[in-house]
Amino acid sequence: MDIFTWVEIASVATGLLYVVFMMRQNIWCWICGILSSGLYIFSCFHAKIYLEAGLNFYYVVVGFYGWQLWLRRNKNTDDKPLQVTEWRASAHIFNILICILLTLFLGKIMQLHTDSPRPYFDAALTVFGFSATILEARKILSAWIYWFIINGAAIILMIDREMPLYAGLSLVMTLLCIKGYLDWKKSKMQVERTLA
Repeated sequence: MDIFTWVEIASVATGLLYVVFMMRQNIWCWICGILSSGLYIFSCFHAKIYLEAGLNFYYVVVGFYGWQLWLRRNKNTDDKPLQVTEWRASAHIFNILICILLTLFLGKIMQLHTDSPRPYFDAALTVFGFSATILEARKILSAWIYWFIINGAAIILMIDREMPLYAGLSLVMTLLCIKGYLDWKKSKMQVERTLA
């Protein structure tokens, strides 16, 4: 096996841990996510999916943001831990429209200036991934719906770029999004019941 296969294996393993810890709202999710994304960057450059590499650099940065956000809230005795909440439909509509516009803009740039074989597909996963990560760090319940769609679409891109382990990871993550959504919804409902 070459170095990229080993990197892919390590990235997939830490990526799975990230999702499991995220579902459980365990702060260790952010450390696993940082490691997974850091390793994935190398694989993306090798496969010429540059926006995915850029997205994963962003995931590393937001991983530190999420870790600090969750840590700060959990250490502050005057403040409750960050709770799962939800956005209004109008916020989602606005978010999706902005993401579509950014996808078209970024896809065109990638089409004109790189050798990316799927510039618009790569751009869509990148832009919506940026958005979903912020939702996740803020514990917005519908982040799991965004991720369900993003990870499902990523399966196609990973198969196209001949990255079978990442395609498998995307499939597993797509399915885990259902569990993550249900777990976070249950957590949200428990908090709402205690406040009522």
